[in-house]
Amino acid sequence: MAQLISVKKVEIGPKNLTATIELSEKAPRMTSDDAEGTQRILDLLPGLSKHLCLGDSDARFGLVAQDTETAHLLEHVTVELLALTNLAGDISSGKTSLIDSKRGLYEIILACPDDVLVAASLSSAIWLLNWAYGKQDDEVEPDIDAIVSGLVDLITSLNGEKNNASDTVDEVDAEATDATEVETADAVDNQSEVEDVQIDSDEDSVANATDDKDKSEEAAVEVAEDAVSPAVVDDANSDNTGKAKDDIPDDWNMINVPRSKPVR
Repeated sequence: MAQLISVKKVEIGPKNLTATIELSEKAPRMTSDDAEGTQRILDLLPGLSKHLCLGDSDARFGLVAQDTETAHLLEHVTVELLALTNLAGDISSGKTSLIDSKRGLYEIILACPDDVLVAASLSSAIWLLNWAYGKQDDEVEPDIDAIVSGLVDLITSLNGEKNNASDTVDEVDAEATDATEVETADAVDNQSEVEDVQIDSDEDSVANATDDKDKSEEAAVEVAEDAVSPAVVDDANSDNTGKAKDDIPDDWNMINVPRSKPVR
């Protein structure tokens, strides 16, 4: 299959998807340049003839489809695929503009309820036009139902992954909350145990201090009693008495008292 039409750039905005499309030199610029290829598309997607087209010479696309820009046909094929999925809601806007005629560049703006869905539909529409305008005799006609089903399955699978991811986040948050509560409870219990141990330690310290104080006082009393015991007192008295007696000479009498001598 010849690559006659390709996407050069895609921009996703808050409301719209903007795509820059390039038509090769072999691609028809107008649908009338390859009427047979255009008719293949109209036969595959009969709903195209009922599209409104406010920016063309007629209000219905079916009346201008045989002689309009190929990029304009691409826009409507994309919108038709979106409508067939029943996932895009009301696609109310689409616009095609020429950027560079020499290079075959066009800009297509599409309402974007879901960027993945719109981008995938645009890609499928390009594939259909490449088939229609570059068809070989041995190529099989595309299955529109299979294409639409593939688009639906793509979005459904992505939504399922999002839901699973959301459930996983909720489970992780719940587990984290439970773990935090358990850690908090353990911390409170540990703090209580530490306080109990501290209280017991303080009580033991007070008791030991009291016992030590009592023992110290008892020891002091015993020392004091020993200091004033009769034996010590007797020893002290005996020492003092003996010393006093030893200091007085045994032969002390009045003869030894010095006498005054008369002076002439």
